[in-house]
Amino acid sequence: MKKLAVLIAALAMAGVARAEDKIDFAKQIRPIFAENCYKCHGPQKVKGKLRLDSAEAIVKGGKDGKIITAGEPGKSDLFRRIVLSKDDDDVMPPEGDLLPKDKAQLIKQWIAQGASFGNWKADTGVAAAPAGQSDNALPAEPQLPKVAVADAGAIDKIRQTGALAMPLAQNTNLVEVDLNLVGDHVDNTQLALLTPVDKQLAVLNLARTKVTDDGLKALESLPNLRKLHLENTKVTDAGLTHVKGLSNLEYLNLYGTQVTDAGLADLDGLKNLKALYLWQTKVTPAGVAKLQQALPKCQINTGWEQAPAAAQVASAKPGATVAETAKPAEKPAAEKPVALANQPKVTTYQGKIQNGSIVLDGSQKLPDGAIVTVVVIQPQANESAKANK
Repeated sequence: MKKLAVLIAALAMAGVARAEDKIDFAKQIRPIFAENCYKCHGPQKVKGKLRLDSAEAIVKGGKDGKIITAGEPGKSDLFRRIVLSKDDDDVMPPEGDLLPKDKAQLIKQWIAQGASFGNWKADTGVAAAPAGQSDNALPAEPQLPKVAVADAGAIDKIRQTGALAMPLAQNTNLVEVDLNLVGDHVDNTQLALLTPVDKQLAVLNLARTKVTDDGLKALESLPNLRKLHLENTKVTDAGLTHVKGLSNLEYLNLYGTQVTDAGLADLDGLKNLKALYLWQTKVTPAGVAKLQQALPKCQINTGWEQAPAAAQVASAKPGATVAETAKPAEKPAAEKPVALANQPKVTTYQGKIQNGSIVLDGSQKLPDGAIVTVVVIQPQANESAKANK
């Protein structure tokens, strides 16, 4: 019996020793990366500016910063994201099966042991990605410009209007300003507050404000502006003359404005524009088609499920708008399509307002480009009094 006990103890100690064996990156971790990660973060494709086929690249991280904190798996994005649930937006890999638990545990153990690469430096014999190439072999996303920190006093003055002013992302001094929440109180005068942060401003939301064409002159001094909301404003073609010089603009929302084809002509030089929203404007199918030719990589959304066919455009009466020429998706005969022309899909979200910001319940998320109308429901005064008794 004593010999048996000694044998069991010896086996247990051997198991502990195996569990604490040093992880060999080249033999145990690199094959996991090659099989599951190289297709998006390898020599032929580089998503998020992150490569996993060299020690130097892994240590450097991607566009969001470092992915490994040696000795701390819980603080390392490389491990954190491979153990998220399948429905999480940040899970890696984003498509296909989740990484098996045993492989995830190996990566965790490797990081906990200090994330050593041993003698491995990089894969050999594999062609590097073409210079300047990135996701899906398209040109790499422009690097965010390096700018000085925004003046704190200027940011405070913007916030005093009730607007939101916040950092655009980690590892950048660019900022986002949202005046939509106080749109009824914002006119051309308030746009002067943007001047002290003109170099840092990357996202600007002027939706439902009272700004006019003249007010948009203030935008001409925003060299790093990438996203601009002008939906449901009084902006017309004249205002777009102040937008045409925003060479870094990637997103423009003109929903519900009085813009026509003449205004679209001022946008054909915005070669970085990726998304343009033209619902309920005065543009015509011919004008949209012409702009699409000038900006083939831009997704132009007119609010219709299907763009007008070339024959429709050719046969349309001169000056006909999209609403007059295009046809929405087929509807039941009993309905009148004209009555529903250009009506966006309406979805109800629930949440509450905290410190002037809307916080949605649960895991609800607003889709990018959504047009939002906030309805505030407050209890009656007598009901509040009863509740406080």
